[in-house]
Amino acid sequence: MKKKGALEPEQTQYRIRYLLGDDVIPVEKYFMATSTEQALEMFGYSCRNFPSSPELLDFEKWNRWSNEWIDEITKESAQEKLQLLLKSDGDEQPKADEPENPADVQKKKLLLKELEKYEDLYNDPYFYMRGKPNPKYGQEIDRIKKALAK
Repeated sequence: MKKKGALEPEQTQYRIRYLLGDDVIPVEKYFMATSTEQALEMFGYSCRNFPSSPELLDFEKWNRWSNEWIDEITKESAQEKLQLLLKSDGDEQPKADEPENPADVQKKKLLLKELEKYEDLYNDPYFYMRGKPNPKYGQEIDRIKKALAK
């Protein structure tokens, strides 16, 4: 008899209606999520590049038994959670990627090759001194790691 796998949480459809800036016509977005928090996170992610934060009109969940949209949480609490998400996402976003200098990339590749060579020598019993890894190779490994950290 086959074992039943762990059931995944059931996905529910959420509808978020919002206004952006000076728009008069509301925009609707739909998300499939397992919880209201997950749906808000998805919506926050989709809004990350907006110039200003959207004004939520309603946050509804689809009730498939009654075939209607039901208010899940109040728009004020949803707006507060969205503001927190947008602020925290803004902090985590990295700065614009600066193109790396090709000389630095080449230098890093060479250092990584050299590091691999010295680690092999350090761990090879043939090059042990008095039954221990050669300290000269350990010093070289430390020097290369410091250079890579810069």
